[in-house]
Amino acid sequence: MQPVQRYPNLFCFIHWATVALIAIIYGLTYVRFLFERGTPLRAMVWWLHISFGLVLLAFIVARVVARHAMTMPGPSAALSPLVHRASQAVHVLLYALLVLTPVVGVYLAFLRGDAVTLFGLFTIPSPVAVDRTFARQVVEVHEWLANGLVAVALVHGAAAIGHHFVLKDDVLTRMLPRR
Repeated sequence: MQPVQRYPNLFCFIHWATVALIAIIYGLTYVRFLFERGTPLRAMVWWLHISFGLVLLAFIVARVVARHAMTMPGPSAALSPLVHRASQAVHVLLYALLVLTPVVGVYLAFLRGDAVTLFGLFTIPSPVAVDRTFARQVVEVHEWLANGLVAVALVHGAAAIGHHFVLKDDVLTRMLPRR
């Protein structure tokens, strides 16, 4: 087997931070059920959900910049052309979902008449008119996108684990930071 061509450590950090952010953001949607509607704790959960969603958007921007600014390894020699094309398609889908999900979430907050804040550091007031009827439709789109993102990310992760433990190739180790 060839020596492992690893991704740069900064890119690995952004990748794994993105994974953690998705888990936190998605998990917060279930934490909200622990608190009754209209309570300050439930409002705090949504505040955190939105704030972490904005951080996710910033990480996606950083990821795209890093991808173009840094030297990235070529495709793993272990991948057949068909598997490489499938991997590229999954990555395009992941990037699309990583952008669309939080953007639709911000739009949803605006439709509800909520300002969007990043941990209270700055606040963006809603630039659109409140439309709670349309917001109920947009919330479904946001949920579908979020569920799709998590599903595709889980398949992506399962494939990486399969490559590592079953196929015993370098696909996963390329995304692990150097020690």
